[in-house]
Amino acid sequence: MSSTANTDMSEFWNGEGGEKWLRFQQTIDASLLPFGRKVMAAAGILSGERVLDVGCGCGDTSFDMARLVGSSGRVLGVDISEPILAHATARAMSIAEKNVTFERGDAQLHGFDAAAFDLVFSRFGVMFFDDPRAAFNNLRAALRPGGRAAFICWRPAKENEWVSKSLEVVSRHVPLLDPPGPEDPGPMSFGDPERVTRILTASGFSTIEVNSFDTPFTIGKNLDEAVAFLTQMGPASGAIAQSGANEMVKSTIAADLSDALAPYNTGVGVTMDAATWIVTAQKAA
Repeated sequence: MSSTANTDMSEFWNGEGGEKWLRFQQTIDASLLPFGRKVMAAAGILSGERVLDVGCGCGDTSFDMARLVGSSGRVLGVDISEPILAHATARAMSIAEKNVTFERGDAQLHGFDAAAFDLVFSRFGVMFFDDPRAAFNNLRAALRPGGRAAFICWRPAKENEWVSKSLEVVSRHVPLLDPPGPEDPGPMSFGDPERVTRILTASGFSTIEVNSFDTPFTIGKNLDEAVAFLTQMGPASGAIAQSGANEMVKSTIAADLSDALAPYNTGVGVTMDAATWIVTAQKAA
């Protein structure tokens, strides 16, 4: 494994964050499926290509792309979380996927083989680097000349109803955490498209396109699953955890959030507006 620059992220995803991700893995991957598929379409993945999946999580996107590249291609999924990758590896073994492998590593520093990939891909996995320019420099070096990058990232919280609504409800009961600075690592850190373009340009990419993708975002299979995810793993979960709220307060928050989400309950999940950027770029030939 490579050394790790993103120490806080590594500790989180190898501890509590990884445990929560595994607990909600099915909810997360089902909710994020249309986002990953949209980026794959934008990337134009071809049979026989070599793909690097950054922040691959439990492997859903890696498995999807393994089917797209076929037996003559290959996919390498990389993630900073050992428990999450262990689950991805076990899934690969259980379905006998031959053209997908997983490695633990910090993509900002990981020693990828030079010019080894046709595509660097990520579904919500590139917003957490301590030094995004260094990270994208490293990822560019892993691409062949003319290789491509394609990823999806969240737009600002105020444009994502599933974020703003949960924060609004939780703020009635516990203090919210101070929002990260505009260039601090975090889920919404790539919300400014001009910043994204600057980072990629400084990292040696060209032909950069940043396009909006707005879509309904379905969380969980029912109201209870949506509330559980948003209070334990969602954007307001940190405020609840750090407040030291007792079980009575947590129950009150959950009840209020359930009431707030009820109008969005479709019977097969809670569906709210989501706003993202789909970013594509190219390494010079």
